[in-house]
Amino acid sequence: MNSHKLVTICSIFLSIIIIGCASQNANKENSEQLTENNSVGKNETVEHVILNDSLRNALIESGNKIARLTALSLQRSLQSAIKEGGLIHAIKFCNIEAIPITDSVSETETVNIRRLAKKYRNPLNETNAMESELYKSYILEWLGGHELKPKIITDGNGHPVYYNPIYVGALCLNCHGEVGKNINEETAATIQNLYPEDKATNFKQGQLRGMWAITFTELKVK
Repeated sequence: MNSHKLVTICSIFLSIIIIGCASQNANKENSEQLTENNSVGKNETVEHVILNDSLRNALIESGNKIARLTALSLQRSLQSAIKEGGLIHAIKFCNIEAIPITDSVSETETVNIRRLAKKYRNPLNETNAMESELYKSYILEWLGGHELKPKIITDGNGHPVYYNPIYVGALCLNCHGEVGKNINEETAATIQNLYPEDKATNFKQGQLRGMWAITFTELKVK
């Protein structure tokens, strides 16, 4: 498979998980928040808010935008890695750089971004107990043929968190499908070497792969 085709594959794959963009300014205008602020360490404040429908919708719009920005950042970096050294090189690049790239967007947007999975590739992306239950509820909704929508849930520290499912597209199967059928031997060996605890294979097209989790660390629900 030539480099041009690999670039096309990964572009489409990452585009599958890109979620709709929304205006950050519109989010601020639509949200109804209390003005009480508490200092939390140097140069950091937390705004205490009432999580009403208006704010919930604004956070969903903001989460959509941030998820899209993150996916685009990963896409650009992955395309460069493929051009430089092919698919195996790109897998190795992602092993080292995917989380730092995500963290960079987190810092810019003053949130905490994670890509969670019950069947994870990187153990750092494993769901906790509450997130596992949420993911299970998404699975049940999906099996029932319902449209899956983003959710805002308050975490144990009082911060609102945006969750939204990530699906498996046809081209995702090159790294997350069935070994020997969708995943070739060289790719499988590279994944196993880099991720000894890998659980993220044997997916089928259209299944849920995981969830976005974006924590709004500068907000606290009152």
